[in-house]
Amino acid sequence: MNREKLMELLYKASDRVRWPLGPWQTVGLGVGTLVFAFLLWFNCGVRGCPDVARLSAYQPDGAPVLLDRSKKQFGNLAPFERRIVSIDSLPDYVPNAFVAVEDRRFYKHNGVDWRRSVGAAIVNVKAGGISQGSSTISMQLARNVFPKELPGQERTFRRKLLEVRVAKAIEHKYTKPEILELYLNHIYFGGGAYGIETASRHYFAKNAKDLKLSEASALAALPKAPAHYDPRRHPERNQQRRSTVLALMQEQGIITPREAELARDAKLRVPQEPPSSRADAQLGAYFIDVVRNMLDDKFGDELYSSRLRILTTLDITAQRAAEEELDKQLRSVSTRVRAGDGALQGAVVVMEAKTGDVLALVGGRDHKKSRYNRAILAQRQIGSAFKPFVYATAIAEGVPASEIISDEPLYMKISEGNVWSPKNYDGTFEGAVSVRDALVRSRNIPTVNLAKQVGYPDVEETARRAGVKSDIPDQPSMALGVASLTPIELASAYTSFATLGTQSKPRFLLRVEDETGRVLWEPPMQTQQNSMDPKVAFIVTDMLRDVINRGTGTGVRAAGFFGAAAGKTGTTNDATDAWFVGYTPDLVADIWIGYDSPSPLGSAGTGGGIAAPVWGRIMRRIYAKREAPPVWQAPSGVVQRTIDPGTGLVLEEGCSPEYGEPRQEVFLVDHIPESACPSQSWFDGFFDNVGETIGDLFQRGGRPDTLDSVAVPPPEPEDKARRRAEEMEKFLEKRRQPLEKKKGKGNDRGRGNGL
Repeated sequence: MNREKLMELLYKASDRVRWPLGPWQTVGLGVGTLVFAFLLWFNCGVRGCPDVARLSAYQPDGAPVLLDRSKKQFGNLAPFERRIVSIDSLPDYVPNAFVAVEDRRFYKHNGVDWRRSVGAAIVNVKAGGISQGSSTISMQLARNVFPKELPGQERTFRRKLLEVRVAKAIEHKYTKPEILELYLNHIYFGGGAYGIETASRHYFAKNAKDLKLSEASALAALPKAPAHYDPRRHPERNQQRRSTVLALMQEQGIITPREAELARDAKLRVPQEPPSSRADAQLGAYFIDVVRNMLDDKFGDELYSSRLRILTTLDITAQRAAEEELDKQLRSVSTRVRAGDGALQGAVVVMEAKTGDVLALVGGRDHKKSRYNRAILAQRQIGSAFKPFVYATAIAEGVPASEIISDEPLYMKISEGNVWSPKNYDGTFEGAVSVRDALVRSRNIPTVNLAKQVGYPDVEETARRAGVKSDIPDQPSMALGVASLTPIELASAYTSFATLGTQSKPRFLLRVEDETGRVLWEPPMQTQQNSMDPKVAFIVTDMLRDVINRGTGTGVRAAGFFGAAAGKTGTTNDATDAWFVGYTPDLVADIWIGYDSPSPLGSAGTGGGIAAPVWGRIMRRIYAKREAPPVWQAPSGVVQRTIDPGTGLVLEEGCSPEYGEPRQEVFLVDHIPESACPSQSWFDGFFDNVGETIGDLFQRGGRPDTLDSVAVPPPEPEDKARRRAEEMEKFLEKRRQPLEKKKGKGNDRGRGNGL
């Protein structure tokens, strides 16, 4: 279309539009609009501009409030104490690192880098989204210091204009060095650390004036996304971003290529634990650390911009019980176990089985002395606490809980010239035990035999479906718990047993609200249905109830808790780790006790001896204020039968065991053992018949003329006779076992996992 044709169309359109104002009125409207727009710009809109003069005295206003699950306040997320430093006290490469990566034209613009803004706009249009920012250091300072007036979560043109306006006011009020100093003292570095001095202490345990180039570049990597580039939690990401910072510094001539290379290759020494803070004295300090990290990831520095209400899953009663009972136990047993490297430590996790809500979490003995969260981070061998997954696999594959399995010396060839011979914890062998008793009394050799019978891959698959994510060694010893898990991971996996088939992932937050009550975030409950067959979970739970009632976990009852409960002890090689993980129909909790640097606890340091009592005392206190749940009910497909404890077979009606008392056992309906009547063996039957014949003689007053007249029972069918003979052999074998034990068999202490 040519120019003449276009103008003709415009003239025709203008003829149809009637403008109500005259020429002078139109000019007046235009001028008035410009004046109004200028006033809005000058005044930062209707609300007015923030007072940039407050910058030098600024402190964050109001920390987020932490509420427990009943909405009672138990703490807050106050940031770490800010320490102001002069820019003149810092090495030149410290502020220059931030200028290089955040605002390379800082000294050339007056608050807004229009050249960078245009370039970023073009890049973003091509990318179809926001892939490059254009905020200057002055604009970032405005956004960080005035979060209410310039909310970071508000991605609008109005907010961007206000940010530009405040940035220009800052540039007008302060010199470039002053602006850079304000920026370094106010910018957020993650983990509750504001300012370069606090960040330096938080990440490197030193003053900012002592930072090396490698450390300065690591801190300069953080403002873009503090949680994402955290050098403590995500060292690889920080390393990549640090390399980018150093490359930019080299490109801009701030440092030499050699300096960049040395700083890039330098190994950062980030202490495993941040320094203590005001939060250390709060109830649930380790719990608060977890919540802070989660909210840092979600909200960044906006977390501290207003007085948010954080509704957590914490239960004050459970948390206080966990902290106090663990502390008392560690103080008590420290004199009874072997001394190790450092103080004896412990961890506690208490979860709701169906929801995964973490009611209590203790990550160590003293948060002030060590902020290392063992409940979340410490992967330790779990010992016999792994065994329920072996037995669950066996039950699922048709092995009844009454089946008799071997408990005799075992030698397994692992590789050429490498033979593994596991031992029971007490160093003895019982010859044969039932599946139930092997788990209840934590016998190692029967467990290894059972795992071999059902297959190691199947055992691993059972643990995986229950929620175990950590590595499980593909070797026979995996049955004895050589896998290393964190307490939170182990507790989560045991929810599959407690709920009879549903695994729940840990949840710490219920929702986050702003000051007006508006919900900003509501993390969903995460569960995995069918993580275990409900019938299998019930039978294993029934066996684990015996662990507490008459097995290795009787310390729970001795501690005064008598509610419905199941659980398993765990003691690793050389007793370096003591565990107890137990559950009720609605709660799962585990206890770990040991040294940070694995050291033997000695004979007193068993899971049943030092961990189970803590569990019992914590549960006793929790259920003093919590309604006891109904006991587990057998799902469809599980039946109960009376068995002969010597053979594991179901007793026929009216029959009794060869020795001992009959027992009740639960079975999968499709895998009930065959029936038997041990008291009616051919051996017993023969003498019964002879006795009856002699009695008849006395009743008749005489004796038969020939032996043929004695009532001898007819011969049994061959298959029945064979079965009776096998039963007799088992009976005699049982009689021989006490004699073999007296010969001193297996007096040496076992080194395998056990109690």
